This record gives sequence, structure tokens and C-alpha cells, in this order.
Amino acid sequence: MACENKLHLDINGIIRSVAVIAVGLPVALSVSGATNALTRAAESAAEKDAATVVVEELRAEATRSCVNWLVSKVDSKLEREAKNEIDDAFGGEVSYKEACKYILR
Repeated sequence: MACENKLHLDINGIIRSVAVIAVGLPVALSVSGATNALTRAAESAAEKDAATVVVEELRAEATRSCVNWLVSKVDSKLEREAKNEIDDAFGGEVSYKEACKYILR
């Protein structure tokens, strides 16, 4: 009888362990997966590549100048100032049409 009782307790323990694993494992895996996804998203947001940073800075600096250049009259003071500002933003003379097309897209 003592052996039968011990066997019964071992089976109950095994069943409990299996139940805990069956319930806990999917929960643990889903939490782990969600944590990994959030971590990857945070890393990608924090680690903008250098090109994205440069383009954002350039757009912030040159947008007004490109709009001014587009709406100005040929050989006007506004056009000359806009061209100078665009040159300064890009660090040298550029094709204003192409530069502003890129900045304002």
C-alpha cells in the first residue's frame, strides 16, 4: 500500500508538472517573442542609419530655400538668395532643380 500511495503521488506530480509546462511555455514564449520584437523595433528606431539622419537634416535646412527658389522670378534677389542658401546647405554648387526635387519630394 505504501508503494501504491507513493506511485499515486509521483503521477500527480508528473501531471502537475506537465500542466504547468503546457500552460507556462506558450506564455513564456509569447512574452519572449514580444520582448524581442520590441527590442528590435527600439534598436532600429534608435539606430537610424547615417543616410536617414543626413537627409532629414538637409531637408530641414533646405526646404524653405527650395520653395523660395521655385517661386522666385528669374534673376531676382529672392532667387539669388535662395540659390546661395541651397549651395550652403549642400556644401557647394548644385543643380537647383534636382536638389529641390529631392528635398521637396
